[in-house]
Amino acid sequence: MKPLRRRASGAALALAACLGGALPAWAATPLPVYAPSGGFADPSVVSDNGQFYGMSTGSLVPSAQGDFASGPWVAEGPALTVKPSWATGSSMWAPDIERISATEWVLYFAAPVAGLDSGQRCIGAATASTPLGPFTPIGGGPLVCPGLAATPTADDTVPNRPISTAGVIDPSGFKDSDGVRYLLYKTQQLPSSLRIVQLNAAGTHVFSGATSRQLSRSDRIVENPVMVKRGGAYVLFASRGPYNQCSYETIWMRASSLASNAFNTVTQNTLLTPASTSGVCGPGGGDIAAALDGGQRIFFHGWLCGSTPCPTGFDSQTDTGGRRGMYVGVLGWSSTNDPVVNLFLNPGD
Repeated sequence: MKPLRRRASGAALALAACLGGALPAWAATPLPVYAPSGGFADPSVVSDNGQFYGMSTGSLVPSAQGDFASGPWVAEGPALTVKPSWATGSSMWAPDIERISATEWVLYFAAPVAGLDSGQRCIGAATASTPLGPFTPIGGGPLVCPGLAATPTADDTVPNRPISTAGVIDPSGFKDSDGVRYLLYKTQQLPSSLRIVQLNAAGTHVFSGATSRQLSRSDRIVENPVMVKRGGAYVLFASRGPYNQCSYETIWMRASSLASNAFNTVTQNTLLTPASTSGVCGPGGGDIAAALDGGQRIFFHGWLCGSTPCPTGFDSQTDTGGRRGMYVGVLGWSSTNDPVVNLFLNPGD
């Protein structure tokens, strides 16, 4: 296994991660580690056999491979062989790659589907024997989809969703400490609803008889759920705010269970903001991956205008020239099991 290149020593990183303490100033300014001309938005990253593999929003899920978390990263082409039969377009949003076994991998994604209003999507799954695929969509209907749009019927028809015509996006797999697999996702439109549903052992279908339940609801945009279990509690990471603006940020919440509405009354804590990342525009769309040194990394995107972060007032829906590059932070935990990011890896670290 290759050692992770980094500026600080392993002992310094471990101490800072455990104590949540500050690191030297040079370690606090992030640069994108991967920023192709088409961008690399909503990155999902895994490490396997001494390499990193990433997936991004885009046509048939663009993929990339990195020797280290900090790169160099190389484009590997689309991860999906074809779009699923139920999808009406090839643009897949916010994919998530999950390892089931050494030779079993699942890729989740959100795609447009006939019968929903413009911009509304459903969630599909695809499988492969390697992390770069090629991934083949599961046959039949989508994995998660509002009932009015699912033909054939989806595994999860999103009962009691906040808005009957809303789609679903931002799928994210989670394996609990007892081995049970789940899928988290967000219902589109406001209010924002983050939901969870139990999956089968292969992660390819909703567990027989299971129905999804709401974990949290917010009048603000809260999306991109990612779950980690730490200290016997569940820590839910998410992105908050409009994705197209620099104010987009990464938050976290903690609850003692995965019961319905378990995260409704807990505090939404900020983790990555433009201020805490030295001006990264819209630090969100994050994912967490195991590092080669035994720790954890948080991969997230930020808006770039040329080679530098877009200015504070940037809005991708009205301004031209922006793309999202991928950044990497070292994820640590305080003595009270709060997540902290004090160090960012720059290209070549």
